[in-house]
Amino acid sequence: MIETKAPGRICFFGDHQDYLTLPVIAGTIDRFIRIKGEPNGKEYLRLKLIDFDSEVKINLNDKLENLKKGDYLRSSIRVLKRYGIELDRGYNIEISGDIPINAGLSSSSALTVAWLRFLTKVAVTDNKFKDEQFAKWAYESEVLEFNEAGGIMDQYTISIGGMLFINTLETTYKQLNVNLGGLIIGVSGIEKKTQEILTTLKNSALKSIKLIQKHNPNFKIHNAKKQDFYDLRKNLPFELHPYFYAAIFNHEITQNALLELENPNHDINKIANLINAHQEILDKKLNNTPKEMINMMTAAEEAGAKATKIIGSGGGGCFLAMTESQNDEKVIGAILGSGAVDAFSVNLI
Repeated sequence: MIETKAPGRICFFGDHQDYLTLPVIAGTIDRFIRIKGEPNGKEYLRLKLIDFDSEVKINLNDKLENLKKGDYLRSSIRVLKRYGIELDRGYNIEISGDIPINAGLSSSSALTVAWLRFLTKVAVTDNKFKDEQFAKWAYESEVLEFNEAGGIMDQYTISIGGMLFINTLETTYKQLNVNLGGLIIGVSGIEKKTQEILTTLKNSALKSIKLIQKHNPNFKIHNAKKQDFYDLRKNLPFELHPYFYAAIFNHEITQNALLELENPNHDINKIANLINAHQEILDKKLNNTPKEMINMMTAAEEAGAKATKIIGSGGGGCFLAMTESQNDEKVIGAILGSGAVDAFSVNLI
């Protein structure tokens, strides 16, 4: 029996920034996608998807030429084949997890990373692949294979683990040793359309930056300051102002958060205020937070949460409530009482 697992993740700072090659701060939590399997003596993989009560069968001789969008199980096999890593025997496999699906905690990337770890364990029994290699393979399997709109945050955070500051321009990362107190996840029950939202916001942000550079060839979003927005917005149509604003101001928030998180005596209240400022931009400028979720967040804050923020691409799914541990149950109760389908405590791992 071979078993692997990979955790979900929370993006604390830098939502809708990594695809602009701007930095992010994200951490892994104690919720997982788990995979276990044993040889079946056949020439196929039989995968039982426990949480969906369904099965998938993948023939080892399948050329995997035409894949359906989002079929990360097969795209991962195709990516590994390019690197000379192939399975020579079939397995019966079970996949299960306790990460809410398509809700902003990156269940898809957790699945991809756990699956890549399983496949490499099967194909190369004494493999010593580094965590960063799994991050690269996962990004290739999810984003590049299907020309999707996301960045590298999910794959790097989940593969490497812990609280990370990720420089997405240089593809480097820094471990952060922090304690953020009580963390609550609220599951809104509102379905989100990840790729649709990502594509719209990414295209609008990139268009605004390109137009600014047309009039100001030396402009670089990585060096932009708040004043640049006010000085340069005249070069943009009004409908692109919010995306340019979000790119600059959220970058500034992430940089300020890094300074505070690197302080051995970091101030939780300052971090909470920065999370709230980030959410304000996500809601008011990028319009990615449904009114029903705002009501749930407000209930959490009234019950004692210091900060709340939608997680992931937005439009639905989960949100974070940051509180003191003694208020966990009260905040969870308030979230559930405001219409959320679930709420639970998590720990950074």
